[in-house]
Amino acid sequence: MSTPTKTTRAERLRDASRQRRDQEKQDVRQAILDAAAALFREHGYERFSLRQVAERIGYSPTTIYLYFTDKDDLLFTVADVGFTRFGEQLVAAAGSTADPAERLAAMGRAYIDFGLQNPAYYQLMFMQRGDFLMAQRAGECEPRIDSFSVLQQAVRDAINAGAMRSGDAAPYADALWALVHGIVAMATTMPFFPAERAHAAATAGFALMLDAMQPEK
Repeated sequence: MSTPTKTTRAERLRDASRQRRDQEKQDVRQAILDAAAALFREHGYERFSLRQVAERIGYSPTTIYLYFTDKDDLLFTVADVGFTRFGEQLVAAAGSTADPAERLAAMGRAYIDFGLQNPAYYQLMFMQRGDFLMAQRAGECEPRIDSFSVLQQAVRDAINAGAMRSGDAAPYADALWALVHGIVAMATTMPFFPAERAHAAATAGFALMLDAMQPEK
């Protein structure tokens, strides 16, 4: 029977020091991501720079390059955070009701809520760097646009349940996406189109579109 190995005081100190350094690195990386998201919202893609990020967090520009290779690498990572949150909200909305038509409306509301609550992420993901939707990191199997697979599945479920007329789920899903994207784009770029108006437009739009997609009688 082997005797348990006891760690020495020096080993424990080294472990604690390594854990502290790792935590500090994680904290700096998160500070960079938070600053980048805020600065993107303020300046957009063209006027965004790594130097601005460094100034915002109080570090030298060379520090940013310890974590990210360039501007696009940093912004793609920011977008990744957004896509994760976005996907989680769509999945939660899809599971919130068993009614197929209400499920689509719930997902539409979740989409709009995400856009209104996260305007910097939304503009980066869907408006100023929409190419990120098709991007993949090394070793990944699926592009970010696969976040919408849950929407297409919800449309197929509605068709199969008889709540929506027969047809290809892909263009139906694209039509619903176009509706909510247009509402979010207006709400995040036009001062006269506040959140209340966006939600009212969404309610009317869902009712009209889902009614138009009802099976023919």
